[in-house]
Amino acid sequence: MFSKFSVFKIVTAIIFGVTSYANAGIISGNFTPLITAGMPPDSPGAHVDPNLESSPFSGVVSINIVTAAGSYICSGSLVTKRAVISAGHCVDSDGNGHLIDIYAPGNSVRVIFNNDGDYNAPGNYSSHVINAASIAMNPDYQGFGHCPAAVTDPTAFCLNDDLSVIMLSQDAPASAKIYKVNAAVSVPGQHIVMAGYGTSGNGLQGYNVNPSFSVKRKGENYMDLFDLNDEQNFAAGGPEVWYADFDGNGQDTFCNFFSVCTPQLSNDRESGIGGGDSGGASFIVDNTGQYILTANNTFSGIFYGQTPGTFGTYFGGISLAPYIDWLESVTGGQIEIVSVPEPASLAMLALGLGIMMARRRKTT
Repeated sequence: MFSKFSVFKIVTAIIFGVTSYANAGIISGNFTPLITAGMPPDSPGAHVDPNLESSPFSGVVSINIVTAAGSYICSGSLVTKRAVISAGHCVDSDGNGHLIDIYAPGNSVRVIFNNDGDYNAPGNYSSHVINAASIAMNPDYQGFGHCPAAVTDPTAFCLNDDLSVIMLSQDAPASAKIYKVNAAVSVPGQHIVMAGYGTSGNGLQGYNVNPSFSVKRKGENYMDLFDLNDEQNFAAGGPEVWYADFDGNGQDTFCNFFSVCTPQLSNDRESGIGGGDSGGASFIVDNTGQYILTANNTFSGIFYGQTPGTFGTYFGGISLAPYIDWLESVTGGQIEIVSVPEPASLAMLALGLGIMMARRRKTT
């Protein structure tokens, strides 16, 4: 439901837990990335995207960010032949909302297209790894977790505005899909399909494998909870931040603690995200089968006593609808905007959850 206050505060106040969020993962060497899988017989391998032109995820890219601090991996989505949407914290140079200088000695941001099965094949590298020409960070983003615009508590932890756009120095490969962006407001119970290159594992053991630039995974979930606009003190605007829980093996966290009981997918479909998935795509699929970009993925979290990446943990990101004007401005109006409304059943679910949570808030 659309929370009037930060969900993070509500979670910690009720459950007395601690939360850790997954930024871009520091990497070196060759690793295998995982969008989290369920429990056996499901496996991370079953979530591998073939990286072919025919894949609906051929426009989901990995991003290599290099600074004096090291080499990092993030994910992103192609929305014009020269623009990739990712997370703000992926290109934040110091954690305080200061954009990386891509022209400083030793710094670089490169976007890697994996849509032919093997971007390292002879003759492919130069056309599939493209340098950034410029980067835009949402101007309201002040660093991961920073919330200076919140009226009642400028020191509050919030996840809003974590959004960036990377402009490429040359056109993306013609074989990479360019995604339309959804301007319709997200609601609880919205089914999403995620794709990215990040760390994960399975719901029983948690994260156990590191990211890779050349292998991506896909998975699914349902949006559960939302934060409104921090610049409006979480009382209006948005919804900007979305949350989902990783259900399975008897765990359904948001249902158990908040009575927000969205559907649970089958064991081989229900998934979470991990470090390196930051900036990656959350799609909705319209009634024609098109994958429409509706959000990015920016964080994962745990409650007290949980193992990161296991069933019962949670994650989320930024809904794009509130940022359409900014996205259009930084891409020169080149992105294709559509409005894919939620099914009527989801609208009813959103209304019901809103009433239920309003009653709950009166007792806290």
